[in-house]
Amino acid sequence: MTVVRDKTAGERVAKYLRKTAYTMFLLAFGLAITACSEGDRTTTLSDGITSEEVRQYLLKHPELVLDDPEIARAIDSARSTRQQEAGALWRKSLLAEKASLLNSTLTPASGDVASQVTLIEFYDYQCIPCKASYPELEQMRETEVDVRIIYAQLPVFGSYSILAARAAIGAHRQGLFQAYHDALMTADIRLDTDSIFAMAAEIGLDTEKLQADMRDPQVIDYLEQMRLLADELDVTGTPAFIVGDAILRGGTTVKELKVELDRQRTRSHHSSGV
Repeated sequence: MTVVRDKTAGERVAKYLRKTAYTMFLLAFGLAITACSEGDRTTTLSDGITSEEVRQYLLKHPELVLDDPEIARAIDSARSTRQQEAGALWRKSLLAEKASLLNSTLTPASGDVASQVTLIEFYDYQCIPCKASYPELEQMRETEVDVRIIYAQLPVFGSYSILAARAAIGAHRQGLFQAYHDALMTADIRLDTDSIFAMAAEIGLDTEKLQADMRDPQVIDYLEQMRLLADELDVTGTPAFIVGDAILRGGTTVKELKVELDRQRTRSHHSSGV
């Protein structure tokens, strides 16, 4: 009798899986695995089929997954989605852990510190894509007034990039970061020691104090800590943007950034009950 019941159950599950589209199959598969892992093996999916019946059928018939390319692709997609979700959670945890670095007095930022919408930009003053996108980013900064932008120095293009990054932190200490940042980003000349200090003098920076700050071990260590954070986030080049728990790399458009900013706004509103 047991064999007959198993066979009947198997036929019912097979019929159910054949009837559903592969997306619905994956939903059933996911619900089955989730429910069983949480100890609930009696979750009813549809057609009177329980999650435990689906799980048992798949264990007995792995070829259903292995031999069907459509289902295999869908499972790969589901696995990729899970990995992305896990990565997002990990980034969120890491950024919370590094809050003291991101909110350091050495970290240049614009916007309200209490803002619920934050954009972290990793950039280099000799990065061509960074400089190319700068005008649009500046326009966005002026229009997206509820966004807090954190300027994360990541000098990856050699010694003059490092020198410019240190100088920018020095300018921040003198309260002139935005003006100096703008000068460096819009400069159409190759950076070197002379041009870095010439631009500093032009916007009114105290160049003697600037040189002292650029040699300050605290500034040097700060930039190293920011580099280590970039490594942990798997940011190996510029530009790169962190919006909430999402990461956007390379040739990201301002339009794509705005989409992520809107998503973060929506999540913030939901979490605050708005």
